[in-house]
Amino acid sequence: MSSADKRAVFIDRDGTLNAMVYDPDHGVMDSPRRVEQVRVLPGAADFLRGVRGLGYLAVVVTNQPGIAKGSLSVPELDAVNRRLAELLAEAGARWDDLLYCPHHPDGDGGGVAEYVMECECRKPQPGMLYAAAQRHGIDLGRSWMVGDGITDVQAGRRAGCRTILVTRLKVGTIQKFLELEDGEPDAIAPDLPAALEIIRAGDGSADERRGT
Repeated sequence: MSSADKRAVFIDRDGTLNAMVYDPDHGVMDSPRRVEQVRVLPGAADFLRGVRGLGYLAVVVTNQPGIAKGSLSVPELDAVNRRLAELLAEAGARWDDLLYCPHHPDGDGGGVAEYVMECECRKPQPGMLYAAAQRHGIDLGRSWMVGDGITDVQAGRRAGCRTILVTRLKVGTIQKFLELEDGEPDAIAPDLPAALEIIRAGDGSADERRGT
């Protein structure tokens, strides 16, 4: 097999596979920090089964700046990831790999010094996608990035992937964000089942272009 003959669907975690949780200390929705907070979003298990059934690797790529900010420890993150994997496994689904970025550029003015930095892995930078491509022999040009944020789109575009923004917001509501550099997705889907159909249709289009 060649060094880059595999395809992947890169998938954001929080807000895409699992629900966000309310952080009363800061008044915002944030990543789950405890295993009892982990809730799988509707369609997530079907999506993972579907993309793997199409022959893609399913690779989760997630920013976890709470580690740099000191609000989340690595063991806590590992426990949350294990719980999410367990819940998905109960529905017959799994990912092939998960990569996370623990960094934040300023740590909200404090935090854990070893993780407070500018980096190439924090989305919208494409470092996690590049790392996964090198690790698994992934052809990024034949791959997708799927997530609920513009930073997911930006990371995917910068890595050379096709991109899907998962949101129920009207285009007019998010237009100013789409106009950010590399912020225009290839497609917008209201949910993961719709995103899966876009990927499936994209595969068909690619087959037609190759004349197969």
